Amino acid sequence: MKFYGLFGKTLGHSISQQIHKKIYEVTGIAAAYKNFEIKEEQLPAALESLQILGIRGANITIPYKQDFIPLINKLSPLAERLHSVNTIKNVNGAFEGYNTDYAGIALTFELKNWQVKDKQAYILGSGGASLAIAHYLSDQGAQSVTIVSRSAGQKNGPWKYIDYAELKKHSGDFLVNCTPIGMYPDVDASPVDETVIAQFNYLFDMTYNPAVTKFLGIGNSLGKDTVNGLDMLVGQAIRSVEIWEERTFTQDEVLSILNYFRENWNGAK
Repeated sequence: MKFYGLFGKTLGHSISQQIHKKIYEVTGIAAAYKNFEIKEEQLPAALESLQILGIRGANITIPYKQDFIPLINKLSPLAERLHSVNTIKNVNGAFEGYNTDYAGIALTFELKNWQVKDKQAYILGSGGASLAIAHYLSDQGAQSVTIVSRSAGQKNGPWKYIDYAELKKHSGDFLVNCTPIGMYPDVDASPVDETVIAQFNYLFDMTYNPAVTKFLGIGNSLGKDTVNGLDMLVGQAIRSVEIWEERTFTQDEVLSILNYFRENWNGAK
């Protein structure tokens, strides 16, 4: 039996354990996965626990995706470029850091058959998740990528930054919500209103709880093409297991896992 886990600050509503259990079931891997809530000052001890207990790897979630970086022995080129780590692999006591959020984003766009080349994209929020999708959109040939932030003066990367007041004057193709606004239990909130949403064709909310946020609900009522963050969440988990197990899952395995959660996940009540 192999052991893996998730490090984060608050994990009460995480469904990572359920996702990994299903991955192991579908792929025939004998493994277990557990959530570990840790405080910021416990990060070095958390890594030491992987060594002591023989835990082969761990995922990292907010707010520690950048904080673990100085403690990791080797970063993958992608994790270094994004300056964000959400997957750690324990290799004989040395730690390798990876980013699989990018793979989850790519899977989401592929399954939606969304074409990015020459499109205009706007991203709400300026945290680690927004930088991952900004890189993905740029890599796929987007005509422009604009990050919308309350602190638009604090720029990180080559993209244009604007504030929410300025956004009201803009329109484009993709509008991506990388903020926690609208996430359970704050289900009656949206990061932008209907007048802004109406100016875009494709809406991606990285939130998966609830399954249909107010942001997406407005988009649906306007006939927009929408997707939540569930495929991204499951996709990044699948890629993490591929890294730990040094194998690539078949398309049938991936779709079996994805379809299970699409059919059975409606968000926390």
